Order: sequence, then structure tokens, then C-alpha cells
Amino acid sequence: MFLPIWPKPQKYSFKKNKYKVNKKVVEKIEHFFCKNYNSKYCALMPSARSGIVLSFIYKKFNRSKIIRIPRWSSNCLYTSLGSISDLTCSNYKFNAALVVHALGRSQYTKSKTILVDDSSDSLPNNNFTPYINSKFSDIISLPKIIGSYCGGIVLTNNKLFFKFLKSYQMKNVTLASEQSFKKYQCNVIKKGNFEWFYNESFNFSLDYNSCENIYQNLDNFYINKETILKRLQTINYNEKKLDKYRIGPCLIFNYNNISSKFFETRHVNASKFIDNENYLKKLIFPIHLSITDSEFNKRIDDFKKNKLF
Repeated sequence: MFLPIWPKPQKYSFKKNKYKVNKKVVEKIEHFFCKNYNSKYCALMPSARSGIVLSFIYKKFNRSKIIRIPRWSSNCLYTSLGSISDLTCSNYKFNAALVVHALGRSQYTKSKTILVDDSSDSLPNNNFTPYINSKFSDIISLPKIIGSYCGGIVLTNNKLFFKFLKSYQMKNVTLASEQSFKKYQCNVIKKGNFEWFYNESFNFSLDYNSCENIYQNLDNFYINKETILKRLQTINYNEKKLDKYRIGPCLIFNYNNISSKFFETRHVNASKFIDNENYLKKLIFPIHLSITDSEFNKRIDDFKKNKLF
């Protein structure tokens, strides 16, 4: 059994028949992430994918346009962006690109098309700079950094775009509440199914429970960051491999056939530029807050046996 790449959803007591969003809680959450990600503005969204979709809607994208996404992208990008545009994984002929900084690895592009940065699982280090390619939109997935069961934030320096995002937060609280409960059942108590997955591409509003759950887990931002940095020191990870701007939830090692039995294998772009991709098989070693010390130490032993460091 492979370790989870991102934190597991934390326990939460869902409050039924609570719909009204506490706007002060929303403001506190947005201020928290503005400060920690060094962004001028921050808008809370029900998910990272809704923030990505709204970023392209703001730029007036429709089905006549083509958005480039990375190869081996997760299904959520196909279902969400595929609902508003055509998609490609090729460098040939596209109108916009989603630049994905996966596993805390910064990616760059020389493209002059419309761009959106996706820093979904990135924790910021002291040098973090948001929206480095797009210059207007950077997306963070809150389940991937604080262990909430839902939620995303959009970082921006564009006041008009920020107002555009805020205008959606209370547009359809009924759908938001329904989606929130289904996600809670599926991700937290493990009794639901993925029925909510499709509608998530069209859910742009907040609800009471998702906001409360995110607010209760804000301290996990610091706990997760401290846990990862401590474990990096423990194994004396090669600093040359670390990103200058962001901290990821996992370490990445060269592929080894024997060790692939213990560690998940993923295709990772070895190039820092999406214009010149070089995908290689890599081993993924999660070191975030959901990984217990015993699990971490066991994996360290596995690595040593196979002489990976």
C-alpha cells in the first residue's frame, strides 16, 4: 500500500441545516493566505478547480478556444476545463496554458498566451512569488496543504479579477451546501460516492460547513510546513534538488525497479520549462503531516536498503 501523496481529510463534525456563510470567517481565511503567500488579494473558493475555471472564464474563454494542460494530468482538470474549452497536451497550437507546479516544483514558460498558475500543493518558502507566469492568477488546493475536505484559494494582484471572484461566492449557496455534504460523506466519513465530482466543475459558491472546516484547519498550514522541513533535515536531502520558491508534500527520487514496489511511481517533467518537457519515471516519497513518524521511518529504512540515499 502506497502512502497518500497529499494529507488526509481531518475529522470534522458536519452541521446540518447550516447554510449561511460567516463572512468574517471568509475574510479571516483570505487574509491568512494573502499574508502567507505574499499576495495582494486572495479569494476563497469551494475548490481549486473552480478557481481555475473562473480564471479562464474571466479571460472570456469558450469552447472555440484551446487550453494546454500537462501530460498525465488528473481527471479533475479534464472534467473542469473540458466543460468550458477544448484541451490539448501538445505544444502545437493553443490559446492558453495552465502551468502546473506539481509536487512543489516550479515550472516556467516563454509562451505569450494567456496563462494561469496552478500551485495546488505548494507551501511557500521565504522566497515564494505568486502568479509567476500568469501575472494575475495562482491557485492553491486547501485539502492538499491543510487537510480540509474541500476548498481552494485564488491568489491575484488584479483588483477587478478579485471582485469578479468575490461576486461568485454567494451566488448559489444551495448547490454549494449540497456539494459540501456529499464531499464530506465521501472524503471524511467514507460513506458516500463520487457523485459530487461532476458538479464540482460548476460549483463556484461557498457554504457554511466548508468555510468552518477550512477555518478549523488553518493551523495545519504551519504544522504541515514544519513537519516537511523537519523531515528534510532528518534525511539530509540534497539541497540542490529543493525548489527555491516552494515546498512540496513529497520527495522525488530516481526510478528504481525494486523500490517501485514500496513507492508510488509518477511521470515528472525533469525540465523546469513546459515548452521543453522531459517526462521521466520518478519515485514519490510523501513526507507531509498525515504521514506518521513510524511510516516515515519505515520508508527511510526501505530507501537505505535500496541505496537511494
